[in-house]
Amino acid sequence: MTNITLFWGESRGEKELIGLESKGHSGFSIEGEDVVCAAVSSLIQALIIGIRDVAQFPDEDIVCKIDNSVPLIRVKWKNERASGITLLTQTIALSLKEIASVYSDYVCIWEVYS
Repeated sequence: MTNITLFWGESRGEKELIGLESKGHSGFSIEGEDVVCAAVSSLIQALIIGIRDVAQFPDEDIVCKIDNSVPLIRVKWKNERASGITLLTQTIALSLKEIASVYSDYVCIWEVYS
């Protein structure tokens, strides 16, 4: 099962995504042919590219850890920067939730509010 944790913070009275973590292999199919894992991984990679290359966050404003032995992808950004990428982060969060709703035996979403 892939466990996805969405980390939410608050800025100017609004709840905003400030990070996420995806851990584990979904088990939908064998590694290398698992479309569920591929979908989750692609969305998270798109988020990282959007933050780094499109929004041009400096390296000190984003923390990214990828560990293929687990598998694990963790990405967090500074809370005060969250409002500048809300459209991107909300789209990714909703897309991950949709995958989890369709493939609930393989993907679980956890939400942490601070």
